[in-house]
Amino acid sequence: MFRKLINWADQWLEEVLVSIMLGLLVVFLGCEVFSRFILSKSFTWMEELCRYLFIWGSYIGIACAIKRKEQIRILCLAEIVRKHYPNVAKGMYIVSELCFTVFCLLIVYYSMGMMENMMRFKQVSGALEINMIIPYSIIPLSMLLIAFRSLQRVYKDYKNGTLWYTNQED
Repeated sequence: MFRKLINWADQWLEEVLVSIMLGLLVVFLGCEVFSRFILSKSFTWMEELCRYLFIWGSYIGIACAIKRKEQIRILCLAEIVRKHYPNVAKGMYIVSELCFTVFCLLIVYYSMGMMENMMRFKQVSGALEINMIIPYSIIPLSMLLIAFRSLQRVYKDYKNGTLWYTNQED
């Protein structure tokens, strides 16, 4: 049972989370538009909640894109190297993914200092009046997830012999 749950989370966790967040975003924004233009009443808490849902959905969506190899890349130099030196291109892929992982882990490290300050000074949001550590916690959480997905992608590609920047169907 636990193994099935882990496999499901590995395949679908980000997609489900992003779908829920974007669905809620659409519902809340629709309600806000209705209340603003039909009822002539605006809810600031709804706007703030939508902002946080959008940000969280975007950050988790990055992990989803990494998992599927759908992130934006500029591959001009890599394509040239791949034509003439395929093994060097595979090494470039591994090095670039490891550099990206290190970058994500640096963001985690430095964002933890920011989180520490937020716990110490207890800043709250304007409309929802929640501790700002909640919306800002997406930074270290998503960067850990992105680093994990990046390393997982390199491992799977190495195991399958598909060390390249894009999916083989592309």
